[in-house]
Amino acid sequence: MRQLFVLHIPKKHFFFFAVLACAILAIFYGVALKGKHHCSDETATVLIATPALPGNIIPENLPNNEAGAFLPNVFEGLVRFKPDSCAVAPCLATSWQVSPDGRTWSFRLRPGVRFHNGRLLTAPVVAAAFERKLSAAAVSPYLRLLFGMVASVDAPDPQCVTFRLKYPYTPFLRNLALPQAAIYLPGVLPAGTGPYKIEALREGAVSLRAYEGYWDKMPAVARVLLRKIPDPGRRLRLLQQGKGVIALNIPLTAVSKLPPATLVKTTGAAVSYLGLYTDKEPFADPAARRALALLIDQTALCRNLYGRLLPPATALLPPPVAGTIPQQVPGSSHQTPAGVPSILKKRPLTLLTYNEARPYNPAGGIRLAAEIKRQLAVAGIEVVIRAYPWEKLKAAIRRQEGDFFLYGWTSDNGDPDNFLCCLLASFQISRGLNATHYRNPTLDLLLARGQQIPDSPLRAQIYARALATVAADSPLIPLAYSVHLAACTPEVSGFCLHPLGTYDLQHLKIGR
Repeated sequence: MRQLFVLHIPKKHFFFFAVLACAILAIFYGVALKGKHHCSDETATVLIATPALPGNIIPENLPNNEAGAFLPNVFEGLVRFKPDSCAVAPCLATSWQVSPDGRTWSFRLRPGVRFHNGRLLTAPVVAAAFERKLSAAAVSPYLRLLFGMVASVDAPDPQCVTFRLKYPYTPFLRNLALPQAAIYLPGVLPAGTGPYKIEALREGAVSLRAYEGYWDKMPAVARVLLRKIPDPGRRLRLLQQGKGVIALNIPLTAVSKLPPATLVKTTGAAVSYLGLYTDKEPFADPAARRALALLIDQTALCRNLYGRLLPPATALLPPPVAGTIPQQVPGSSHQTPAGVPSILKKRPLTLLTYNEARPYNPAGGIRLAAEIKRQLAVAGIEVVIRAYPWEKLKAAIRRQEGDFFLYGWTSDNGDPDNFLCCLLASFQISRGLNATHYRNPTLDLLLARGQQIPDSPLRAQIYARALATVAADSPLIPLAYSVHLAACTPEVSGFCLHPLGTYDLQHLKIGR
């Protein structure tokens, strides 16, 4: 039989030992608490110099992803994108199920999550948040694009949210990972569930404070200040003169002057392309389009214009969007002038372009057009360049002026459908998105099927077939993928840019 040993403490020493025991417990509790619920440095502050800040931080009012690039750190959605791709991971929902007909999506909420004001996250709260978004979609074309397929949303129990769609639509899941789909509680300063809460908000500046009640690992940096600085020169000077600084949207011309270790770069979900009118000469003939595609050297183009900072686009889908979907890559050999169809040399070809720089072409449309002209001249094809301001270019393309045009596409949600269907589906011609006027009934069937099949190897195969069809017909020629560039002072680490233009602050650190 075991003996029970009891420590006898004299009464005159009891109070001293009780205080000592409480102190020891407090120390251990504080150490344990600090691992998840306290910043590792309560005084650490990072300044982010950004060219723009949103005029309105309400998620559904954001016009695009980059407008509220910091907001995913404040407002979270049911799901979120993985750090370096457009694949989806759990966030406020830990799991989800889709009905066999693809029209009912049920999400199981993460238990115990609290908003920045202390209120518990529940299914009725989520359903009410989406009712607000659906009401806003009635007057917002962009929100209709994201949520127009939703017929209803309800909360069958406190931890389950159910969406019923008007039709099967697999890209809906990625739409739920966008900043516009984030859940928040209305207020003077709206309350989210993210690792940071809004401490102060004024014109041209935002102050964020680490949220000690965060459900996941606490950020290491206690405070993040965002300051609107449109001038890239001022952002660079701040980077060079300060400490604890992150400068966003670094100009290509400045990259060579920065220490390589301070540069943060990721391939974006956007592509620059050369569009060919497929319903008028000389590019009504697929053979002429394929011949032109073989004459464009994307690697040389990126080297000459971007110093290799932008990756050459050898296929339509940017790598973060394509994922494991195989894409056909054109051969590296280029035709000689003797192999060029005579129709391409019959008369000078008019190339439409834009004046400005674009996210997928920081060199500007005129320099890009000049490079295309130079490459085609080697093959004996004469090109006349006609440049417009961006909005006037879009109108000229709608009128089908010229013979071909420089354009680009930035993905909304990182789904292959968002590229292929928007740019090449036949029904998009009347809407102005399919600017090449390309029609292919086989492709239309594949794209319709791809919208309905859940993410799976089968869906990847469908898009692989669609991409092979497009590569064979060459209605457009991909040129370069976009990149997102930022730079940090040496003591800052853990800053992560996402392909869709947002950024992660949860893993930010300062100090060696």
